[in-house]
Amino acid sequence: MMRGKALAIAALAVAGVGITASALWIPAKAALGQHLLESAWQRAQAGEGDSRPWDWADIRPIARLHAPRLGQSQIVLDQASGEAMAWGPGYVQGTAPLGAPGLSAAAAHRDTHFAFLKDLEIGDVLELETADGRRLKYQVRESRVVDSRLWTFPIDRDGPDVLALATCWPFDVLEPGPERFILFADRI
Repeated sequence: MMRGKALAIAALAVAGVGITASALWIPAKAALGQHLLESAWQRAQAGEGDSRPWDWADIRPIARLHAPRLGQSQIVLDQASGEAMAWGPGYVQGTAPLGAPGLSAAAAHRDTHFAFLKDLEIGDVLELETADGRRLKYQVRESRVVDSRLWTFPIDRDGPDVLALATCWPFDVLEPGPERFILFADRI
């Protein structure tokens, strides 16, 4: 009887250690990933050839987005795939290049990297730092909620420099849905 209890306690202890290790792995992986992204961003700014954050990565940092009033700063990756957005905001392919004439867009998850979008206000200033060292300022002009099944980013590569930031809507909801919060900021 005592041996059975000891085995049950040992099994519970092992399970507890396993659960704890699993719970700590995600934050540890996220912290390491952000450190590697920061190093990759510094290599991109220095003009070094390979700015992938790790050898097998299919993402590269292309900009850094700052929201000074909120104290937020995010490295923007070269794509907005689901895998890329696990690490940070991603550039939306097909829109104008970041910092170029026309509408350029970045997207990120509402519960992580773009959670701060809910706190931005009309008139707030955003700063976009490109890998080539340009520091561009944008002023938030409007936000809207759209149905992603019916709306896409307008293709505009000749108009004024507009930055659009997109995330899922509503904020503070975990279930996926078709609505997107889009924030528009004009270059100043």
